[in-house]
Amino acid sequence: MKTLLLFLAGIFSIVTFSQDGGLDTSFGDGEIVITDLNNSQDLVFNVAEQADQKIIVSGVTMQSNQNYYPYLVRFMPDGTLDTAFGLNGLVLKNDVGFYDFSYLFIDDSQRIIAAGPKNQSSTFVIAKYLDSGNLDTTFADNGIKTIPDGNYVAMNLMDDGSFLLLKFSANNTITLNHYLSNGVLDLNFGNNGAAISTFSGDSFQGVEIKTDADNNIYFLGKRDNNANSDIILMKFNADGYLDNNFGTNGMAIKNIDALNPMNFSTASLDFTNDNKILIAGSCGACIDLFEPVMQPYFIRYQNDGQPDSSFGNNGTVLLPISSFSITQVIIQENQRILVAGKLLDCFEGSIYKIERYFPGGTSDYSFLGASLEFDNYKTILQEEGNIVSAGNTYWYNGVEDVILVRHNNNPLSLPEFENQDISIFPNPSTGIFTVEKINFAEKQTYQIIDITGKIIESGEFSDLQSKIDLSNAQSGLYFMTTSIGTFRLIKN
Repeated sequence: MKTLLLFLAGIFSIVTFSQDGGLDTSFGDGEIVITDLNNSQDLVFNVAEQADQKIIVSGVTMQSNQNYYPYLVRFMPDGTLDTAFGLNGLVLKNDVGFYDFSYLFIDDSQRIIAAGPKNQSSTFVIAKYLDSGNLDTTFADNGIKTIPDGNYVAMNLMDDGSFLLLKFSANNTITLNHYLSNGVLDLNFGNNGAAISTFSGDSFQGVEIKTDADNNIYFLGKRDNNANSDIILMKFNADGYLDNNFGTNGMAIKNIDALNPMNFSTASLDFTNDNKILIAGSCGACIDLFEPVMQPYFIRYQNDGQPDSSFGNNGTVLLPISSFSITQVIIQENQRILVAGKLLDCFEGSIYKIERYFPGGTSDYSFLGASLEFDNYKTILQEEGNIVSAGNTYWYNGVEDVILVRHNNNPLSLPEFENQDISIFPNPSTGIFTVEKINFAEKQTYQIIDITGKIIESGEFSDLQSKIDLSNAQSGLYFMTTSIGTFRLIKN
């Protein structure tokens, strides 16, 4: 196994890597870490961070015998391989037919839980590993739990180390199973370990399951129709049964216009600090080769399943139409919204993309982001705030390898207001910043402060759009303070 460190000369200038959202130059020996596992085809499915900031990646690798095997590989916080984990950083499960490590979790004891379907069958397999990479023999059958008839579509780790598994029992029936941390089915959950609920409407595709602070269970799904998509959110109580007081009979459904036939959609969910549910995704189609038309969106619900009328247009924000397919959303502690995904080309590849938004759904132009050529599968927010994305290189650039990137992420720690009143662009800028007031007020005073705390400019916004001219100021970081908050200005 070898690790290659790729420097993307010419894509960004050196100064951008220290900026908010820029790639982290301290990660590896460059800005991107590419790892080949034993000269094999390596596909990435998931990534997680341990308490010591080490990074675990899971996926499948194909050796010369044409069989796929699940793997775990661990990286140190600086992006180098952790040779103390498994065999030189790699744990490889050599059981023929044991195919998939698509689910990956770290429990409070820093044990690693990896799971997935066996050989694309109805058998579901869960493996638990110690921090060393050895199987935890106290879990299930010497570290492995095999569940027949386990055609699960979603899995979630609970705070106590137990886990939930969800499957469709029929087109209108959902079953939740709860397993204890030792791998034993919890017979006190539901009826002998199974909580079965029925719902109205057609079947749909499950996307993910998450629990809130009160252990309420939210299941996100989608239904792609001929020219639109239904984004479906279901809520189950902590006992595993559908909460019929949520939305309409336990379901909240939002239809997004796909703009074209032959559509497809994506969706992801997270929670705000006031227990609202935010869904982000994209819905669209490939009109022709190299012609993707996607409608990225945000949907926000109150915790009773009703649209949050204070957000966008009755709970929905439609972002500009583009080729951006949002596959994941993460809400930061200050309530800014991170979205990650791909710029599609409707052919053989895509471009990795990450963006940040204010809580009201407007773009955060202070976040540099990135557009890099690799197939992104999972993004996580590290404990210290940096962003790590994992995926693999494309086959047309050679046999696929594991790829990791890390972004700086240092917005102001102060929470944002629920309705963001000011948008600033471009940011970074060479000197001229446009300040747009989303909710127009007649007058609003401001000050521009440098990093030493010195006031270098003050004034008053009296129009919907105003200009701030920092052309004569030195390049660097400045802060604009107003009555509604403090905003970061970056001058190149």
